[in-house]
This record gives sequence, C-alpha cells and structure tokens, in this order.
Amino acid sequence: MIKSMRNRVITVPKDKAAEKLLNYDAATPEQLIELNITEENFIFLYKEQIISLINHIGKINIDDYEDDHISDKEKISIIISKLNAIKVTFSESNSLLLEKIINLFEEAISRNTGVYFFF
Repeated sequence: MIKSMRNRVITVPKDKAAEKLLNYDAATPEQLIELNITEENFIFLYKEQIISLINHIGKINIDDYEDDHISDKEKISIIISKLNAIKVTFSESNSLLLEKIINLFEEAISRNTGVYFFF
C-alpha cells in the first residue's frame, strides 16, 4: 500500500440520471451522497481488510489509486450484512465510520443506483 494524501471519496448517486452523469464526471454535488475518507480512515479500512472484503464480495478492485463501483443489489446487500456483523468489533470511531459506509450502501439500494469508490 502506498501512503498518500489523496482525496478519497465513496459516492452514491441520488438517482439514475445522476449515475449516468457521474460516469461522465458531470454530476453536481447536489446529485450525489458522498463520504470523504481520510488517510486515517483509509489505513484502518485497508489494515482491517474491509477493502479486501468489499473487493471480494463486490468482484471489484478498489485500492490506493484505484477507482471502481458496485451496482449489483445482491452484492451490496451481502456487504451490508458482513459490515454490520463486524462493526461491533471495532472502536467507537471506527464503528461509526463503518456505519456511515453501511448507510451509503443502503442508500444505493433504496435509490436503485450504485456505490462508487474514488480512491
């Protein structure tokens, strides 16, 4: 893992139109639900294998300097279940981070869009 001071974001488009615009880097902030991932958050997610878990279940490749997305509702649901099961094993602040990530995944399901990782 390369340590960097990149701006990392997990994004959920609010609707299909926003999702289409996001694919062309044309979505406005109002069309997106976003969670900024700090360097400290990224290190936690990486070291605790959360990124690996999401990659494995989602059949994607998110990593330092790698962007990808998940739009399959079944995969998103499985990830939600796994994250809910493990979040209680971490400190309060890290558990809160996982809760925010879970909320984004739930938003993607309810809005029929995907979860986009810009790392």
